[in-house]
Amino acid sequence: MRKEENTEKDELYGKLQVHFIENVEAEESSEEKESDSGNLSDETARKSVSAEKENRAKKPVQKDIEEASAKSKGKKSEPQSDSSKTDSEDDVKEQKGSRKRRHSKVDKQEAEAVEESFYKVTGEAEEHKSHPVRNAILGLLVLILVASAVVSYPIGKEYFQEKSVAGKDIEITIEKGSTSRDVSAILKKKGIIRYEAAFLLKLYFSDYKGKLRYGTFDLNNGMSLGKVIKELATQDGQKENKFTIPEGYTIEMTASKLEKEGIMSAQEFLTAVTNAAATSKYKDVLPKKKKVFYQLQGYIYPDTYYLAKDITGDQLVAKMLDEFDKKFDQTRQEKAKKLGMTVEEVLIRASLLQKETELPEEYPIIAGVIQNRLDKKMKLQFDSTAVYAITKGQYGIARVMYKDLKVDSPYNTYKHKGLPVGPICSPSLEAIDGVLNPQKNDYLYFQMDTVKNDGSNIFSKTYEEHKAASATTEAAAETTTTAAKQKTKKK
Repeated sequence: MRKEENTEKDELYGKLQVHFIENVEAEESSEEKESDSGNLSDETARKSVSAEKENRAKKPVQKDIEEASAKSKGKKSEPQSDSSKTDSEDDVKEQKGSRKRRHSKVDKQEAEAVEESFYKVTGEAEEHKSHPVRNAILGLLVLILVASAVVSYPIGKEYFQEKSVAGKDIEITIEKGSTSRDVSAILKKKGIIRYEAAFLLKLYFSDYKGKLRYGTFDLNNGMSLGKVIKELATQDGQKENKFTIPEGYTIEMTASKLEKEGIMSAQEFLTAVTNAAATSKYKDVLPKKKKVFYQLQGYIYPDTYYLAKDITGDQLVAKMLDEFDKKFDQTRQEKAKKLGMTVEEVLIRASLLQKETELPEEYPIIAGVIQNRLDKKMKLQFDSTAVYAITKGQYGIARVMYKDLKVDSPYNTYKHKGLPVGPICSPSLEAIDGVLNPQKNDYLYFQMDTVKNDGSNIFSKTYEEHKAASATTEAAAETTTTAAKQKTKKK
């Protein structure tokens, strides 16, 4: 039934387009003939224009209406009598001078009549269940109204406009429970569309019929009807608050940012994160609750979110976890399995990459270093793990001291062999992909290159190379510090 209904829609749409084009061509042709008939009498010109328009515009519309009506009754349509083609004197007088105004002035009464008729058929059609008999009747009525809409040139013009043009940005709000007719009224009032009938007709023939959303939307009065409908059906309307989690943020840092921006209290978010771990799809691979600060550390995906003003902590966490699921898709899950890693292990490694370099191109290299050190049973000795433990997820330490590296925590890789007990931040998708696509190398050491001072690292295969690199970077750091002090004294 759905396939047949779509086929019927396609046929109706095709007829509508043909009739509209023919109607426009007829008007243009009529205007040209009227211009060329300067030497003819007014009576001859009027008859020529009227006959041309009647034959090329009205007749196809009437014919299709009769065919559709006859089809529903099981009868063949009969041809029109030739007498119907003749214009009365009153019609000729009424048409005089009107064609010059067709493209610039809308016949408001005609447009409103078409709209009012169309509402009765399509206004609430999307709210009802499909029914074969009703669909057949509806199809016939729509065809008749389509023909009527074509005759009203302004409505047809707006309907067939495919390209959007430059315009003014306008924000609109659609209340929950609004019907398609309610939406069309709002759009017209805001100046997004000109004719509600054109919008409802476009919606009826679109793939988004019955799928319009409610909420607040950013539209533009230069958008085509198709673009407007797509935005209302696919755009997230619940975007009163815009909130961004930077890559490398922790749950603790995210909670503080939420409170600072007035979205919700830090405690509400932290409580929601704690509660969500018990029902998470990853609960079987999460670390024990007593061993970590937060079991879902690393799963709160860093991204920009649009939030309703009344969103709760539970809803927000669910939204963020859902975003993580979309990013850590089936392909990435399969790659992790081939490498013998759980999702948790991938996130632990990715969080280390995120904190140990500022350059994404180094992610695969450091991923290789991590694997090399683990294979040799060496401690990872990453400063970032000690800092996470000391600050309880808030970071903010400008320089790590030797005493900081001695903190007794399952996160501290200076104290314990292997990976830390859990992720130390929310890694980016690039960091995750760096873990899933590690570079095979012989490096065992790396440290920040303070000579280049561009966020890059110096990689070494032996401890001797590492010590030499350290001496170079320390000397460069010392020079930089001395220069800074002298500059301060001069001031």
